[in-house]
Amino acid sequence: MIKILLVLFRFPILIVHMIIGLTILLFFPKDSSNLKPIHHKISFLWMKGLVYIFGINIIIKGNIDYKAHAYVSNHISFFDIIVLNSMIPSNFVAKSEIKKWPVIGHLSSKTGTIFIRRGDHDDIDRVVSMMRQYILKNKSIIFFPEGRIGNGIKISKFHSKLFNCIENTTNNIQPIFIRYPLSYPNNIKSDSSICWSDKSQTLFKISMRCLSRYSTNVIVSFRKPIHAKGLDSYTLAKETNNSVLECEDELKVVSD
Repeated sequence: MIKILLVLFRFPILIVHMIIGLTILLFFPKDSSNLKPIHHKISFLWMKGLVYIFGINIIIKGNIDYKAHAYVSNHISFFDIIVLNSMIPSNFVAKSEIKKWPVIGHLSSKTGTIFIRRGDHDDIDRVVSMMRQYILKNKSIIFFPEGRIGNGIKISKFHSKLFNCIENTTNNIQPIFIRYPLSYPNNIKSDSSICWSDKSQTLFKISMRCLSRYSTNVIVSFRKPIHAKGLDSYTLAKETNNSVLECEDELKVVSD
């Protein structure tokens, strides 16, 4: 009964929030490359609203390096984008399929998301070029270098190609570890009901599941930033991957 009441209370608020977001976008520049800090700030606050509506409780570990121009994270749920964007005003690199999602796709397009065609190696050069342009304009980029969404249990190898946008520059890149625990702090094993790797999961199902819960915990661990100067894309991918894997190992020790 409580689950139904939570959905009945939150769902109308979510719809109103979406309408507000679509209305605000009418005043955003048509070309997302012309977005100014104020536009990112508005998107940042709007995402914070989504976090509140969905009842997401963010457990922060470590410190955010706001001077970094790139952030990389493991990827397990579409909520990852909402959570990270509610903490860091930034632009995302996301799979092109998201562009076709109702409302969310339009919001993503207008707020400067760079869409990449998954599996299309010829598209990577275009994406890397756009990422470089964003960084040159002093904007921050968040991307998920595993190549596909994970199951929340195992973190895959970080692919190096997207790291070309920041390799051998004077910028910092910060690794991030994300997990949605079953019951924090008693059971920090991954909650498979939030993960997207299962093909039976859909945007609607996961959204309704979170709306029906009093709260959904997420651990976000900000690892030590890595200075990119003198490091090629392969090395950056390896070092950031190792940093995220170390965090996973630390959590395993705690849970055991």
